[in-house]
Amino acid sequence: MATYTNAARDAAQRPSAPSGPLLRRLHGAAAVRIAFGLVWAVDASFKWLPGFIHGKTLDDELGAAKTVRTPVLHQWISLWHSVAQSHPGAFAVGTAVVETCIALGMVLGVLSNLTFVGSALYALGVWSAAEAFGLPWTEPGITDTGVMAGYVFASLALLYACAGATWSLDARLRPSLGKAVWLSSPSPEGIAAHLG
Repeated sequence: MATYTNAARDAAQRPSAPSGPLLRRLHGAAAVRIAFGLVWAVDASFKWLPGFIHGKTLDDELGAAKTVRTPVLHQWISLWHSVAQSHPGAFAVGTAVVETCIALGMVLGVLSNLTFVGSALYALGVWSAAEAFGLPWTEPGITDTGVMAGYVFASLALLYACAGATWSLDARLRPSLGKAVWLSSPSPEGIAAHLG
């Protein structure tokens, strides 16, 4: 009798399983996360091609300083151009490794919160340096402000949607993270408890 009572009490204290609509939304967010991770994987695969990995295309990739005349932005872009040109091979390999890690983190759902914030910051860096914010905006024929701007907002939207809550390795990692649990996405049960 006491065992049954303890089991019933433990079950009542355990967070409830998420409802159907919430679980569907979390699965939808996870599907978008995985698809976005595959986009990152394609982008990373381009970085492993011989032209980029050997630093041969970096001058073109980071050459926007020639067209941007705004003083602070020109200096920022020139700084990254100088860093890349000092060790082009190492810079290219570093870029390829970072983008591969982001792709794996997204697809597998590993430390999702860290992956989402890290990818947003990385994309912001690429957008501000290599894409130069899409500047100059007054140039005839300009059609966009740069692809990486969308990557920044997509990563932050995935963070907000708790896209690592399902279909991810975070579920296995969460119990062993201790105080660093915030690096992973919350569990579906935790989200349900927070909303309920």
